Amino acid sequence: MSGQRTPLPYWVIAPFLGGSGNLWWGVLAWAVLGAVLTAALVVSRERRWWAGALTGLLTGGIGGVLLLAPLWFVLMPLLDRRCRRCGALSSATAAACGRCGAEFTERAWTETLSALINNVARVVLTIELALIAGGIVLELSGKDALDTYRVLFEWGLGTPRARANSLLAATPLILTGLGTAIAFRAGIFNVGVEGSLYMGALAAAWVGFTFTDVPGLLLIALAFVVAAVAGGLWGLVPGYLKARLRVDEVVTTIMLNYVAIEFTSYMVQSGPFFVPGMANAMSKTIAKQAQLPRLIKGSQFNATFFLALACVIIVLLIMTRTRLGYETRLIGDNPLFARWSGVLVGATILQVMFLSGALGGLAGAGQVLGVHYNFTARFSRGFGFDGLTIALLARNSPVGVLIGALLFGTLRSGGTTIELFTDVPIDLVDVVQALIIFFVAVDLNLDFLARRRRTVESREPVATPAA
Repeated sequence: MSGQRTPLPYWVIAPFLGGSGNLWWGVLAWAVLGAVLTAALVVSRERRWWAGALTGLLTGGIGGVLLLAPLWFVLMPLLDRRCRRCGALSSATAAACGRCGAEFTERAWTETLSALINNVARVVLTIELALIAGGIVLELSGKDALDTYRVLFEWGLGTPRARANSLLAATPLILTGLGTAIAFRAGIFNVGVEGSLYMGALAAAWVGFTFTDVPGLLLIALAFVVAAVAGGLWGLVPGYLKARLRVDEVVTTIMLNYVAIEFTSYMVQSGPFFVPGMANAMSKTIAKQAQLPRLIKGSQFNATFFLALACVIIVLLIMTRTRLGYETRLIGDNPLFARWSGVLVGATILQVMFLSGALGGLAGAGQVLGVHYNFTARFSRGFGFDGLTIALLARNSPVGVLIGALLFGTLRSGGTTIELFTDVPIDLVDVVQALIIFFVAVDLNLDFLARRRRTVESREPVATPAA
């Protein structure tokens, strides 16, 4: 066990491990961290340090074992590679056999799965650290952290209706997170998925209240397709400026967000979609057959969630099994090398930006067809910007985006009722999200420093023995 690399980035919570170490060191670090934090919380409230230390030691130790043992003893051994020359087992990411030194020339599918496990573990660890830090903030402000989190997750996951509301809140975040992640993977810092969401929502509403004679399933499919095209075309504008004129995409996408928001607001406030007599700025209601049915009684949960799950699988296949995914990763890692390798960088950027905007358009269509049943000015609660946070948290992994979106959806759904049952304001959700961004930044920075250190070490001259 000591020869393998730890699949979890334990240098975040135990820097002395240096990113690798034995399983039991990881469990010990987890137990010590739980003991210290829990003891501090209990002492601040009950002044019994021994009870806090004992509870923290037990909780942290059990948590470390439950989290690490399956990875080491169940999942990781399944990914080991067997040498064809001597039959010895090596870790999934090993480049050569540890016994005879034979190089592994083929790329095993287990490497992809091992990287996926590592990314998911990073997401889970970042979320846990953010929740721990949020609990410390609550305790320092005189609130009961455990009771607050209990109420938050009880109203987010405690009943079938609560779970449905959490999935409903997570649905647009999955789509916007995927749209942002695929652009990030190409090295394009796309902040404009929010604008694509608005354009897609307006297009879906137009289809819904215009083609009222079209049958239900066909009308729903047409609305989603038109919304995806509208969002994709909106994403092509900064994509073309980036590929053709090399204009910074951060500036253009941020500015185009405001253009999309104000344009769509004008369309329903005083433009062609204005409806006289409406109290709010909204379009006409879409046709009855275009409204997605509710799947859970008492909740607006609808089939858009399953469309989002399908998009997770599709994006994962695109990124790992297609030429577009390979070129996207190549451009994101080294655009100069990609250009000299024959990759059409400009064309790939346009494809990626269209796909990114199309996913944002689908998110907007889901809100119109399944939640509001019309287009309302400024209806979004920052779905595009939350998707950006989720993409950073997931490190552009589609599965990580799914996990992060489910967490954010639970926080949003449970946070709407937290003020009714506790004295904690709903701003706690924003605090936890900010802490997640903080730990993501720390994770990315430490990862960058580790890669730079390995690069410097690999460039050092190696002394050769005399003949």
